[in-house]
Amino acid sequence: CANNPYLHEERVKRQNKEFSEMSKIEDALKDAEDGVLISLQVSANSKEVSFSYNEWRRVIEVKIKSPAMEGKANRELLSIFREIFGEAEIVSGEKSRNKVLKVKGDKESVLEKLRELIE
Repeated sequence: CANNPYLHEERVKRQNKEFSEMSKIEDALKDAEDGVLISLQVSANSKEVSFSYNEWRRVIEVKIKSPAMEGKANRELLSIFREIFGEAEIVSGEKSRNKVLKVKGDKESVLEKLRELIE
């Protein structure tokens, strides 16, 4: 790396991109009492479960398979997040696609887990 300025430049670019992605995702998180709040936008009736970050809305987009009927989508969403974080509850948006979830953990560990899901 030291002998090749191009390789060093590429490594710096990659590190800057990773830092920038991390700080963007962090915009969807807020510290809360006993955990972290995550701003979500949920799409039900999807073919597969997936996670992405919407930079413009500053939310984590979550696609889930269950339909948004009779609480099925909320149950699937909570099941997924409880598997990842141990504890999760819907704080707001019970009947909306825009939700705020509270999960157990500190902001850094929650951010790291979300980054793994999104990448």
